[in-house]
Amino acid sequence: MPRRNLIVGLDVGTTKTAIVIGELYRESQVHILGLGTAESRGLNKGQVVDIGLTSQAIDQAAFRGERAAGVKFDRVCVGIAGGHLHSQSHAAALRLRPNEVSIAPHHIDRVIQTTANVALPPDREIVAVIPKTFSVDDMRGVANPRGLAGRKLGVETHVVSGMINAMDNLEASLKAARVGIELSILQPLASAQAALTAEQRRDGVVLVDIGGGTTDVAVFMDDNCWNISVLAVGGNQVTADISRGLRLPMSVAEDLKLRHGRVDDAAREDDSLIDVPGFDRGAPIAVRRSDLSMVIEARMAEILEQVRQAIRASGYFDLLPAGVVLTGGGSQLQGLVQLAGRVLELPVTLGRPPALWG
Repeated sequence: MPRRNLIVGLDVGTTKTAIVIGELYRESQVHILGLGTAESRGLNKGQVVDIGLTSQAIDQAAFRGERAAGVKFDRVCVGIAGGHLHSQSHAAALRLRPNEVSIAPHHIDRVIQTTANVALPPDREIVAVIPKTFSVDDMRGVANPRGLAGRKLGVETHVVSGMINAMDNLEASLKAARVGIELSILQPLASAQAALTAEQRRDGVVLVDIGGGTTDVAVFMDDNCWNISVLAVGGNQVTADISRGLRLPMSVAEDLKLRHGRVDDAAREDDSLIDVPGFDRGAPIAVRRSDLSMVIEARMAEILEQVRQAIRASGYFDLLPAGVVLTGGGSQLQGLVQLAGRVLELPVTLGRPPALWG
């Protein structure tokens, strides 16, 4: 039987499937019991393309997580991600009835739901409706209108939609792995809860989550998510460039990136060699560290330029005093914070969950 207050998070990524098992205590804190990971082989740019392979990865990660935690589970909180996600802002207003003098929770729910009544293509559905800001009569910039006196309630929301087949395929993969869904949450929102401080979310910050197949760019202001962009680029493009540029097998290129990947000044000037296996399993190939750094930096600079364009397109580039917080597997490259600062022209830090890092 599942342990009381057990909470299980699942991230089905392009390169890695990960499960974290925790136990809730002290109302809002989580004690981590165990982790489980497995290589993903059934996804492309965050979308399931092979249900069998994806379910195998989920099953392997679940088995390893249960073994580490010493508990069993059958339901998870799963992150929704992938390049199929699109978002746009919508606004709506609601007039209170003559006998209603203050804003009640059902008014808030109704006006938010009104913004979700948007025309979508038949192959898409709404994944999330995220309130950005409210207005009450002539008062604007209201964070929480509950209980305020007023006659008219307005809201601006961020409406995120996704491909129906992409979400159906993820659900089918979970079902094949005999795992139920307790809760679905947009991956950028989950990452923000883990990696951003309340002060950053309030003052204005961009979360850039660099995954294997996609990069999420989420703008937070006034403690709410104001814009989400999902770019169909990530760490896999870096691996592919290393493979092509240095003529190495993809598996060797990925290992090189993880073990020796750097984009700092020292790496660009390092002419020492790394011996790696080639295609024919014969004599090892000598890779110059400076060449490796050059390949990685060129692609990462290109990805970061796309991130910069996404932030500019959001309209909030000049309203982000907290700058950019990098997270995700692709953010672990040594020297990336400095490179990102130069390309994005914003302050950049590396995100670390406060509960884990103190």
